[in-house]
Amino acid sequence: MRSMNPWLSIVALSAMATAVMGRLTPGDDTPPPKEPVVPAIDFALIDLGGTTHHLRQNDGRRVRAFVFLSTECPISNGYTATLNELHGAFADDDVDFFGIVADPTVTRMQATKHFDDFKTTFPILFDASGLLLRALEPAYVPEAVVLDRDGKLVYQGAIDNAWEALGRRRPRAERKFLRWAIAAALDGGEVGVPETPPVGCLIETPQQGNGPTDVTYARDIAPIIHTRCLTCHREGQVAPFALANHDQVAKRAGQIVTVTQSRTMPPWIPSPGHEKFVGERWLTDRELWLIKSWAESGRSRGDDADLPPTPRFAEGWRLGKPDLIVRMAEPFTVPADGPDLLHNFVIPLPLDEDKLVAAVEFHPGNKRVVHHGVLFLDDKGSARALDRATPEPGYANFGGPGFLPSGALGGWSVGNTPRALPNGMGRYLKHGSDLVVQMHYHPTGKEETDQSEIGLYFVKKPTAESVKEPAVLVGSIWVANYDLDIAAGEKDYRRSSSYTLPREVIMVGVVPHMHLLGRSMKVTATLPDRTTKTLIDIRDWNYNWQDEYYYERPFTLPAGTRLDVEAAFDNSADNPSNPSVPPQRVTWGDGTTDEMLFCFFLLSAEKTDDLIHVILDNLKHDTRQPRRAVQR
Repeated sequence: MRSMNPWLSIVALSAMATAVMGRLTPGDDTPPPKEPVVPAIDFALIDLGGTTHHLRQNDGRRVRAFVFLSTECPISNGYTATLNELHGAFADDDVDFFGIVADPTVTRMQATKHFDDFKTTFPILFDASGLLLRALEPAYVPEAVVLDRDGKLVYQGAIDNAWEALGRRRPRAERKFLRWAIAAALDGGEVGVPETPPVGCLIETPQQGNGPTDVTYARDIAPIIHTRCLTCHREGQVAPFALANHDQVAKRAGQIVTVTQSRTMPPWIPSPGHEKFVGERWLTDRELWLIKSWAESGRSRGDDADLPPTPRFAEGWRLGKPDLIVRMAEPFTVPADGPDLLHNFVIPLPLDEDKLVAAVEFHPGNKRVVHHGVLFLDDKGSARALDRATPEPGYANFGGPGFLPSGALGGWSVGNTPRALPNGMGRYLKHGSDLVVQMHYHPTGKEETDQSEIGLYFVKKPTAESVKEPAVLVGSIWVANYDLDIAAGEKDYRRSSSYTLPREVIMVGVVPHMHLLGRSMKVTATLPDRTTKTLIDIRDWNYNWQDEYYYERPFTLPAGTRLDVEAAFDNSADNPSNPSVPPQRVTWGDGTTDEMLFCFFLLSAEKTDDLIHVILDNLKHDTRQPRRAVQR
């Protein structure tokens, strides 16, 4: 990072005016263009008003402008009106406009008062831990950074040319670098001036040390806990304990270090190295360092003035009132103890016409026991027959739902936020179908009941006035290997499978599936030009944390692309998830002690005929796969 030792600050400030005055006007001294980079912004920050901004996520493909500011620098403060006007000018466009305070000597309370006094109209991110500072590497305040819709850094430097140098300000700015950069990024064009020398106050970063006050809960740890943990770790949720304050976090700091360093928590099993998924919870190396350093250096509380506001968690329907709300027909009793339960519930859907489902919002009836739910569709009454054969509500079945689904509507797991499919996409829902909800329950130590409900949001029928793009159907295909025969004690059993796309498709999401012996799965796409793209890479499979993974930005795969799935299984006694002790031979099957190798792909296409062709071709391909007799 561009910084200097604090003892050089006086020399630097004295020399800065001379150095900057010797430069030519920005624009006359434009450096040669550089290849745009994508900064590593893999975290969330909380603004001074208490709103959490998930900076890694940008499924709306918005342009982002960041301006590093100060509570002390007069040049920074003098730009308040300019920045307010600039924020207003792009308020109706796809632009996120942020100020950033990254001075660790300024408390959140002080920053809030300062920017309230200056009447700033745009959100100010409090970054005292230096996450954005390290990602974007500004040298001065004020300094602006613009990221285009793809997250590439396309501009860095001055807001405009009002300041030639320290002590030399023009009556008005003639070259509005930040405004021009935002406008160009919105239009998808090249930024004419990608870099200019900023004029302002030097950013000084204190040297890191190992003293007990270098990392504090209030300033450094609470923002991480609030943005990554509180969704589940608060009263009344599925997590076993709350992490709502310093005492609760400090009490478990050693455990938190263990589960974060091993990446057991936050629960997110895909490794980096692929297209971004919606809702990623991967902690950055900097965040891991902060947690570990704090736990090992006294677990200091710090100054309460640095504490972020406690997050507000939405109640009710986050996506607005659903088009259809359904719920389990009657409550289900979860016993006080015993193993986790997988139970299926059949819910008839009162529809008189086919629909496209744009989004699903799942509301667990009992947040203490509901771990996740998977939503299958059945248009043949198969699940109803299974339900009638059992005296209790619903029926039990490990792995799949116990029948061949006619479709699926996704699922929910703790920590997930409901989102609509992009670009008017929707999943096909045939009228007369039943919704079959497979619930995963955690016993809590006392008898509990659950009666969860689901809200369905349908794609609106397109009209020329109401939408710009027509609805697009989303369907599923899969790649499987049914020829599994894993010997007892086999620690590294590997299998693979492939399928070649006969038509061009749009890749919307991916859903890997194995059982308890699964160890890893890597899925790649080899394009006709022989380039390879990683679709998902799970190096440490965990059956309890499997999910549907939607790509933040769906992408096209041409006809002739080969989808390859490679998986490894561990049937040894060293596998803590092994359901058999001692290990037993395992083959393909639905049962707890059986195993599977599936990867489902959620696809769309520019032409519905192409999607249907791929789905039918995939079904034919699947029937040709060798199948080993199920072990019983």
